[in-house]
Amino acid sequence: MKHYIKITLIVFAFTLTFKVQAQNSDSLQKNEQSINKRGDYAMMVMKVQHLKAAIQTAKELKEKIPNIDFQIVTCGELVKDIAKDKILQNFIIQTQSDMGLKIIICRLSIKQLNINKSQISPEIPQVENGLTYMFGLQEQGYNTIIL
Repeated sequence: MKHYIKITLIVFAFTLTFKVQAQNSDSLQKNEQSINKRGDYAMMVMKVQHLKAAIQTAKELKEKIPNIDFQIVTCGELVKDIAKDKILQNFIIQTQSDMGLKIIICRLSIKQLNINKSQISPEIPQVENGLTYMFGLQEQGYNTIIL
């Protein structure tokens, strides 16, 4: 009899765990599918790997919903990396052209890190202050993330 109760409890616990996992999986999928077809999205990134992740995310979203607006604001050390690396700059320029993204550089980062402005291609748009720009996007209803 004790074995029967233990087995019943184990089966019950397993079933409950399976249901919770299934519900969590459904909830996760629902969240991923809830991107607004007329949505506006922006990410602020400060590292090369975050820039690459932001571009990949934008690519995936634009493949599903071509007319969304997706902007990436670069700040901090990433701006220095961009200034030093012409290949990275060309990648940004090509990505903007191919995907219709806006990848923007923060001039405040240029000033704070003593970067020579001539090191950055004029084809990459710049804003005076990336944080202020992000606040402006939020005020306009953009969904924003800072990495």
